[in-house]
Amino acid sequence: MNSVFSFADFLEVLPDGNFTGQGSTAFRISSPQATFVPPNLEILDSCEAPLITLVSARGATGKSCLAKQVSALKRVPLWLLNEDMAVSGDALRARLRDYTGNSYGLNLLSKDPGSFILIDALDEARMRVSGASWYEYVQTLFAASEESHSLVLFGRERVLEDIWANFPGSSANWYEISHFDSDQRTKYIDLYVGEAQSKESETYLDARDTVIKALSGAVEGSQADSFIGYAPVLYAVALLLKKGNLLKIRNSFLPEVGNERRIRVLGEIIEQLLKREQEKTQKLAQQLGVAPSKVYTPVEQIDWLAHYLLGADAPELAWCSDALKGEYKSKIREFIDDHPFRSESRWANPVFSAYIAAERFDRIEVREKLQNVGLSTGLLFEFISAKEDDIVVDEWQFAALHASLMASERHDVEVSVSVSGGEPTAEPDSDVLQMQGELTLWESSGSRNSVRVDVLLDKEGIVDLKGPLASLSLTFPGVVTVRPSSGSANFGPDCFIRCTDLRVSGDSVQISLRPNGTVGSLQDGGASVTFELTGNLLCEAQLAGDPPAESFEVLVPAGRRIGYPWFPYQKPMELPSAEPNERATRFIKMLMNLLRNHGHKGTPAVFDKKLEGRQSIKGDEFRRVISVLQKQGVVSLDGPMIHLTHQWMPNRFSGKKREGVQTFEDKREVWMPIAEAIAGVMRR
Repeated sequence: MNSVFSFADFLEVLPDGNFTGQGSTAFRISSPQATFVPPNLEILDSCEAPLITLVSARGATGKSCLAKQVSALKRVPLWLLNEDMAVSGDALRARLRDYTGNSYGLNLLSKDPGSFILIDALDEARMRVSGASWYEYVQTLFAASEESHSLVLFGRERVLEDIWANFPGSSANWYEISHFDSDQRTKYIDLYVGEAQSKESETYLDARDTVIKALSGAVEGSQADSFIGYAPVLYAVALLLKKGNLLKIRNSFLPEVGNERRIRVLGEIIEQLLKREQEKTQKLAQQLGVAPSKVYTPVEQIDWLAHYLLGADAPELAWCSDALKGEYKSKIREFIDDHPFRSESRWANPVFSAYIAAERFDRIEVREKLQNVGLSTGLLFEFISAKEDDIVVDEWQFAALHASLMASERHDVEVSVSVSGGEPTAEPDSDVLQMQGELTLWESSGSRNSVRVDVLLDKEGIVDLKGPLASLSLTFPGVVTVRPSSGSANFGPDCFIRCTDLRVSGDSVQISLRPNGTVGSLQDGGASVTFELTGNLLCEAQLAGDPPAESFEVLVPAGRRIGYPWFPYQKPMELPSAEPNERATRFIKMLMNLLRNHGHKGTPAVFDKKLEGRQSIKGDEFRRVISVLQKQGVVSLDGPMIHLTHQWMPNRFSGKKREGVQTFEDKREVWMPIAEAIAGVMRR
């Protein structure tokens, strides 16, 4: 669908509102925002009589600002789950009881067709609570939306997609916050510059437009627009213009016009902000009797910010004599505390946290803080991928990059994380110390960002997954452990783990679904979550909800049984020692399973690394098989994406047996010659 929807139109399709009551910090009507710029939205799904509205956005796009403005204009309460620790089956009823002063507050909400509430920070709540509590909480949301349009939910696409997939019926509207267009961009920058510069000045307008043009680069279309239209990027531009020398800024960015590496231009904007901060310390340098060029350099500022906000070591200050260091540290502290990149003990904006974390990626000791940067914005992944093609990381750094990649995700991109330490065998390989992999973001415009990684393990033969459990393909010849900090392990959608033993601790396990018919999916015949284990599944956690068998599977060797509650999802593992024709047939089925229309234009496609990781044909053999499929006209390649060609679209089938869809057997006559051609180039 994906048609543009204005903010004014969005307000019109919501109920009338005016649901007032006694507010609290986490549940109250917001005040109007002076710096709010109405965004455009894209319609992902709609119906004539919705019972629930979903609003998704990538990290730091402005969904919380949008939620606050809707709350203020419609006079309805906004429930901030990041400020409310009570997320459970009774939480909604309790909040409405306190808000209305009536024990039947939930009924008042459901029965009044004009009343509704807004719920923000669903992502934070999902990560914080157990799977059982989350499941109970979501069920109360569904119950509150049975009779009237009572709820508007704000979150990342992943968490909303799971809610949408399980919402009874199809009476839902789903919108995604789009990037700011050209008019909105200039309005945003002008609002945040404020009274510091005259908006009528030709010098200001010229400087502003030159920086925007430099960031946009030479690439046309959604890729450039989505980058320069990203709120954190615009905030950095506004901060640069706010108190800077406008003529100097304009001249600095003229040479960059036409440069496609917009992330590097953004880095130069941040560098100019750091240089401007250094200029503020000239008087201090004179007092200390040292050269101003040595004091509070951009490098030193990065070190101080990383030290105070990310737990890295303080700068060594090699330029400063021992006699001066104490005085200097004391006097420079006021500049550090007042740095524009921070707001008291927090980051002022995700673009700054991402830049500093990328610059000091190897030095951050408080690993949870590094992962929090990744969770907040996709810019960490973009800054790293712009600097390096191959990096060596530990398990925490890998988790932070994975989290940042997921924060980039929206409906017009696809992300993939594929990592392997070798194929599992019947016996664990305790000598494995590292894995190799690749993290990739693929935009519908055809742009690709990727980082190849060598992941160093904390313990031999054990992978400890500390980050997201979605868009992940992991193959490892030993033990994989999952120890969620929230007590709930949330697998999927699109999670594949092949290993010897899988050990999951915590209170509960949640399986997030992307079943047939959800946004960004077409004829999805494969499981959303697959565990393929040559050893054991060691998990005493409760399985939250009731995931359908076609979306969750546990593959184990024939003859082995797994216990409750996992045995309904048990399936026999297909051994890699099968004959070439059998392996070729399985390869074709897996290809069909993984084909998606999510995040790219044209025919359905799959990442090459994902396809290679999820079946037994690897390396040179894999490349020979893909070459055969190309020569036969079955697939075409576009960077890392393997597309099913237009002429073979009528022969597409579901790789899993499902009622009402075509399978390999229905298409056997047309596919068997292809399977035989594949078998001909495979090892015997």
